[in-house]
Amino acid sequence: MKLPTRVFDPSYGRRVIERRAWNCLERCRNALGLGQIQLPIPVEQWIESPLGFHFGFADLSYLGEGVLGATFIREREILIDEQVIDHDGRCRFTCAHELGHMLLHQKVRPEFHETSDLGPGSDDMIEREADRFAAAFLMPLPLVEAEVIKVFDECRMDRVRCTWELMQTTRESEWMWRKLLLPMLTRRFGVSLSTAINRCNDIEPRIPSPRPLLPAEFVESLLHRSVRGDELDAIRLRDGVPQYADLFTPASSDPEQ
Repeated sequence: MKLPTRVFDPSYGRRVIERRAWNCLERCRNALGLGQIQLPIPVEQWIESPLGFHFGFADLSYLGEGVLGATFIREREILIDEQVIDHDGRCRFTCAHELGHMLLHQKVRPEFHETSDLGPGSDDMIEREADRFAAAFLMPLPLVEAEVIKVFDECRMDRVRCTWELMQTTRESEWMWRKLLLPMLTRRFGVSLSTAINRCNDIEPRIPSPRPLLPAEFVESLLHRSVRGDELDAIRLRDGVPQYADLFTPASSDPEQ
């Protein structure tokens, strides 16, 4: 099954997991009689119904130090440690991560524990697969594409030129990520900043010689304060694209800019 997107594709090697996550979401939508998938994805509720797994919060310290979530395949149970309840983005990602184990890894081993030292950079292939499932489940590609297009249209931005600019390592690209897209994505999908950044780095627009929508060079830097500072503050939208407006740049003729 091909994902219903017009421009965005998952990066090479992630398409099977992407389809599994999308099929799971569609299964939930159909079972609940929803016209469309709601945002943010109600992962905690959907694990129980309609997916039919046992779910709850508990003190998981008995499983070892730093365990955030656990999946018990035979018992069809997912438990999340109480310490992450107050961290919404982390909690939701852990829920989706454990769901990934439940759906993808039933024949690998009977029990999985997620610890705080595991993440996108983990060397454990099974954990990386669960992370990718979690990102695809919480930020389904068709909906990410729709939300990005919505921002472009609301801001009267040129879709093609701005999508191309996003893939560059320019100050204009950084401005779009910091000021427009990442704040929207974290809020709309109920995810942490790091989850949104890594997810967008895994997206490749459908163009010749595909490259990540969010450049690899930005993955770490966008987590911190920009070194460009005042340069980003001087960027304005002109003729549908972000442009650096120095002292010598003529004022925009667009009364809404």
